[in-house]
Amino acid sequence: MPPTLDPTRRQLLLLEFVERVSQIRTANGFLTDAGATVFFGEQVVLGEDDPDVVVAVVVRDDIVGYQGENVVTTLPIEVQVIAKSNINKPWLITEQVLGDVKAAVELEDRTLGGLVPRKILRSTTRTLPREPGSETVGIGITYVAPMLEAWGRP
Repeated sequence: MPPTLDPTRRQLLLLEFVERVSQIRTANGFLTDAGATVFFGEQVVLGEDDPDVVVAVVVRDDIVGYQGENVVTTLPIEVQVIAKSNINKPWLITEQVLGDVKAAVELEDRTLGGLVPRKILRSTTRTLPREPGSETVGIGITYVAPMLEAWGRP
């Protein structure tokens, strides 16, 4: 059977996270406009022309189990808030955007429109390590999404 061209459940799940954090705009009732620039699946390095604060959706290593012919996966997704360290009170701003991230992701439908069989959960929040010479500070919050796939049918 040829490979499917339809998006996988995992891809749809990750795109839902990107969509939710992209809504972080003052025009949508949030405190910040951090959702104007959202990175996905890449390490963020901010340059002079980049916004002062951005959001990144980063997929962490999953945990895989089996239930009969189904693959049961626990997928950690970290939403990172990254700010330039030379702005006024960067840690205060990252905490403010963290609140916006929680409001954007933690909607009433915790199954993400049926993409996950059980509700997503909020996990740890951590300060992102600041490498020597780095000009950014950040914070990351992890959400855990349970996924169920039939063997060979993502």
